Amino acid sequence: MAPDVQLGGNVKIFDFANLYGCKIGDNTRIGTFVEIQKGAQVGLNCKIWSHSFICDGVGNLLGYCVV
Repeated sequence: MAPDVQLGGNVKIFDFANLYGCKIGDNTRIGTFVEIQKGAQVGLNCKIWSHSFICDGVGNLLGYCVV
């Protein structure tokens, strides 16, 4: 995880996830082998399952989403 990642409260990040310059909201779970690139935002109560790729170009996932 890069030092510029902003994490909300109660965020669970599983092994082998790569996060770079992104914002992660409260109560969100990031699965194994997930990559979230710089500039992307993931909101509250989201679940990003294993092997997902989220880049800045896909927009923001703001709240109650499952990927």
